[in-house]
Amino acid sequence: MRYSPLLPLAFLLGCATADQPATEAPATASAPTINRAFDVPALLGLNANEIAQPLAGQGIRPDQNTMSQNGSSGSAETVYTYWHDTTGLDVSYDPATLRVNSFFVKPKSGHTANYETLLKLANVSRYDKRWSIEPIASVDNPKQYTGVKLTPQTAAPTPQ
Repeated sequence: MRYSPLLPLAFLLGCATADQPATEAPATASAPTINRAFDVPALLGLNANEIAQPLAGQGIRPDQNTMSQNGSSGSAETVYTYWHDTTGLDVSYDPATLRVNSFFVKPKSGHTANYETLLKLANVSRYDKRWSIEPIASVDNPKQYTGVKLTPQTAAPTPQ
């Protein structure tokens, strides 16, 4: 009985080693998840008036300033901006027909180093054939992007 004071210690060591796995799995580093700000593919095919309804239900606030300008083809164009946290979505459309010409996803800060983050915020894959994707580089720093222009691809007429 001279080892009796060591019995509780032996019991604790036996329990501790029995519950531990022989090898521990290495910790995996996961990339930070990016929650989308807009579901731009869901807006495909909607006109300028129809776009406001699905966005309003997602807590997205419209900017009260609309901008009208002449587009690159010389036609009139109106741009309306929606904001979700720190991400903006400019919707460019023809005021006569309300047909959407393009979307422009932009950070509130004005610049970002990785335009693919903006694509993820818009829920658009860079491989999506429904869109013409044009990252817009900053004039001051070509390694920074001011946003990404998403132009819906027009469906080619099928030959009959």
